[in-house]
Amino acid sequence: MLFLYPPLNRTRNNNLLSAFILSLVFASFLLYPSNSLAATGITISPVKYKLEADPGQVIQNAITVANPNDFILKVRAEFQDFKVTEGNNIQWLPSDIENPYKMSEWIKIRQDVLTLKPKEELSIPFKITVPKNATAGGKYAAIFFTSVLDDGAGNVGAVPRVGALVILNVKGDLKRTGELVNLTGPRFVNNGPINFTLSYLNTGTTHYETRADFTVKNFFWKSGSFASETKFVYPNIKRDLKATWNQKALLGIYTVKAKVLDGDGNIYEKSKLVIGFPYLYLLILVGILAAL
Repeated sequence: MLFLYPPLNRTRNNNLLSAFILSLVFASFLLYPSNSLAATGITISPVKYKLEADPGQVIQNAITVANPNDFILKVRAEFQDFKVTEGNNIQWLPSDIENPYKMSEWIKIRQDVLTLKPKEELSIPFKITVPKNATAGGKYAAIFFTSVLDDGAGNVGAVPRVGALVILNVKGDLKRTGELVNLTGPRFVNNGPINFTLSYLNTGTTHYETRADFTVKNFFWKSGSFASETKFVYPNIKRDLKATWNQKALLGIYTVKAKVLDGDGNIYEKSKLVIGFPYLYLLILVGILAAL
């Protein structure tokens, strides 16, 4: 990461803007594990683990850390729990707070300083020991690799840190329930395409994937169907499932029905009326008739 110092003749607003941009770049190193952000410092693979285990089970796995630079790189592994907030943002949690999704204490990996030669990569084994009394449901943590900087080495102040999300499901009495909160979209439309948003809440105790399927009927016949992207939903988190009906010409009264399945296969449905009235075309037609 390169710090850019503004010239002395820049205005105060430009200085504040530069500081704000630099703050965002620095925060991106710390908050979001990503290979693209790590390309100039540390590269890891994979960046996400989706695992399942029984209480008392030990999971053996490995993570690859690589040095993409042309100089020697020193790194050290560490852990941190996280939870997902509204908007699907990751919030990193300290180890000393109550957290029903806590898992970092179950992870064991070598934490001495690793020295990587230029372009070298290492496969680092780790294991997750699930306690016998672990509660069923989703557990969430990340394995980070942080650069260890030597004093006087010409470093620029930001410490690269990248990590892999570990998403673990402890088997047992699980609930994968959900709730369809709301369906939003336009009531009157002149022309397509039309965007809809289905708000869905995971009311269960673990994570799962879901999507919204839409069907459209004009009076008694089916006029179209479309679907949202498949989304990963964490427990007690609401996600917006967005979808687009790519119908151009719209005339009449349409019933748009959205259907979504929770992790247990239960079906939730919600409908919305949409009135298609191409008034712009009618105005053009009226104008042509008036001209004639």
